[in-house]
Amino acid sequence: MKRFILYNRSAMERAPLQIYFNLLISAPIKSIVRRQFISDIPLWIRTLRPKFKENWNALLQTLEGHSGWVTAVAFSPDSKQLASASDDETVKLWDAGSGALMQTLEGHSGWVSAVAFSPDSKQLASASHDETVKLWDAGSGTLMQTL
Repeated sequence: MKRFILYNRSAMERAPLQIYFNLLISAPIKSIVRRQFISDIPLWIRTLRPKFKENWNALLQTLEGHSGWVTAVAFSPDSKQLASASDDETVKLWDAGSGALMQTLEGHSGWVSAVAFSPDSKQLASASHDETVKLWDAGSGTLMQTL
């Protein structure tokens, strides 16, 4: 169920009223969720027999939110957060478990090319083509220092 929700999260957020049958019918044939709720799919859809994958592929989730190319990503050592750097001059902090956007860190005036967490996962460093490194509090998103 978790994989089903994570994989389809962006579609659920965009069109919550239309998701149920569409996502259920498009789940892989061997998906536990699909097998459990196949009787909820209207018969006329089931008889169409659209061709879908038999099993899930390796993709777990797609995180969307940057307005430019993503140039770097880093998991926190405690595996609770993911940081993404972009040429949109921002760093985004994501909840690694749910994929929810937690914060957008703004302050660079050039594209951000690298991100790295401190060993205790409490701080994040971002490097930019504006020739600075910024140190952020990973919990609050507060800019602590510009180098």
